[in-house]
Amino acid sequence: MIKVFSFIASMAGEKSGTVRYSDDLAAVLRKTAEAAGEEISYERMTGNQLRVDYCLSCLNCFKKGICPLDSRDDMPILKKKLLESDILFIGSPVYMGEMSGLMKSVLDRLSYWAHRYELAGKPAAIFTTTDASFGQEVADRLADRLEFSGLVPVHMGHAKRGMGLPNLYLASDMQPIYEEAAQKLLQALASPTDFLGESAELKFKGRKRLADRGLKLSGLTGIPTWEEYLVLERRGILQAETYADYLRDASRGKRGE
Repeated sequence: MIKVFSFIASMAGEKSGTVRYSDDLAAVLRKTAEAAGEEISYERMTGNQLRVDYCLSCLNCFKKGICPLDSRDDMPILKKKLLESDILFIGSPVYMGEMSGLMKSVLDRLSYWAHRYELAGKPAAIFTTTDASFGQEVADRLADRLEFSGLVPVHMGHAKRGMGLPNLYLASDMQPIYEEAAQKLLQALASPTDFLGESAELKFKGRKRLADRGLKLSGLTGIPTWEEYLVLERRGILQAETYADYLRDASRGKRGE
């Protein structure tokens, strides 16, 4: 059973156009998977189902691996579902040429995951819906941010809720997009390294360099290092020269957690 979890950062709930994108893509993914002898479980969560407080900029997540806000809002629920999934859908409406405020708040609360590779190797579809413009640009920016957490974006798409192409409500526009995304998601599930680009490798090298330096300084000064560096060390990430190498080792059970 392949577990697909979709987070849609819209407060419109079932009325959200981004929800429609998610559900329609999930239907095509299920059909594609069934043709390959696989089963899909699909769960979707929208912004109106969660309470997400603003980041306090306290740095506890980096230093200690704990967010004090997790004890009083719903971020632990979202984190758990993101971690337990096999494939992720991440969607946002476009407001003022950017992702929704809710999506940015969620990314702020997950910022320490960008150093810990919590989502290492998970294939993802990243998409936006918009009435006017900036749909693809926002999807690309969102994918770029999430790639820091180890996510493997294989589909970055957008659709228009009104005039323009691709039109969310025209099957002739959307069906080929969904079919291509479904094929890529299943391919990436089997071999995520096939979808790693130069950007992902550069991000990995940057995180590795920071962690190596932090651990070295900790050993020299005796000052406790930040939790994020210890996590990378425990997972064996720092022993890998490239992100592709790490994912191959992890798939063979060498992750060392």
